[in-house]
Amino acid sequence: MEEVNQIQRAALAWNVLIDIAENRKFIQYKELGDQIGIHHRVVRIVLAVIQKYCLENHLPPITILVGDEDGVPGTGFIAWDILNLEYGKNQVYDYNWKLLENPFVYALDGITEDEVVTSLLNNPESSEDVYARVKVRGTAQTLFRKALLKAYKSRCAMCGLSFEFALQAAHIVSWNKSTHAQRLDVRNGILLCANHHYLFDNGIIFVNEQYIIQVNNKTKIKTDSDRIIVTAVNNIKLNLPKDNRLHPNVEYLKSHNKHLK
Repeated sequence: MEEVNQIQRAALAWNVLIDIAENRKFIQYKELGDQIGIHHRVVRIVLAVIQKYCLENHLPPITILVGDEDGVPGTGFIAWDILNLEYGKNQVYDYNWKLLENPFVYALDGITEDEVVTSLLNNPESSEDVYARVKVRGTAQTLFRKALLKAYKSRCAMCGLSFEFALQAAHIVSWNKSTHAQRLDVRNGILLCANHHYLFDNGIIFVNEQYIIQVNNKTKIKTDSDRIIVTAVNNIKLNLPKDNRLHPNVEYLKSHNKHLK
């Protein structure tokens, strides 16, 4: 059985919700389902995808505009205090949604999220083409993280932590300094837990060209606890992906490390 592409459905629903928001209206589940061609009972799954995106990217909760005949969202709506719906709706109505690209537009032709991630892993050189298709930063970063989770088997490359919710996609060449190709290039990323991500981004620790983790000599360690955390990974080799095509690009590491001097 062919898997349902909920991201494609979210792309269709997003366009409907933007129109509803701009016209300061409300839409019922069945109405939305009819407009995107699905049964109203399945609409909640699509709304969950959109709600998650809004929460992760600190956007007004646009899914607040979908609900029952009384104008109330269903139990799956968690993005806003249900006791203060009118204020939440006004936040959505007043937001300039035209400034945003549809974050799911890449899936309109039916391509799935897994297919995009597989492309990034099987052909890292395709990253610029994928970025041109995805366009939206929040979506791109989500796909980048999912690719790194697969490449690094859902383990922090420095300490081995495997709590997936605590794992983050660290760019070697930062997002703002990256080319379009580098932004989704798995070789420009390392999967790290939150602690090691912040230490890496702030130059406390770095990875040399032999993939050895090093503590920056300029680091001022103030407490014994800090010393334990920082030195625990010093001189340890990075846990690398099994596929050596996905190893961090040495030129990217050089670029990152030169800013530490």
